[in-house]
Amino acid sequence: MARNRYPGYCYCCGAYVPTGYGHFERHKGGWRVKCVKCASGRTVKDTDKEVKRAIMLRDKQKEVRKNGR
Repeated sequence: MARNRYPGYCYCCGAYVPTGYGHFERHKGGWRVKCVKCASGRTVKDTDKEVKRAIMLRDKQKEVRKNGR
């Protein structure tokens, strides 16, 4: 599963899920987020490489949209 690039609320437990702290999936024509704790039981930290990568990809995408490329 891919990590979430945008924050949201976990559809299982309702907790706020910052960028990189959950997984996203398609659902009924939209997107929903599931926190890593509900998905696998793991506890995620700011230092995890998956969190850092999701934040980097989000920022990169914002920059592309800003510059038109």
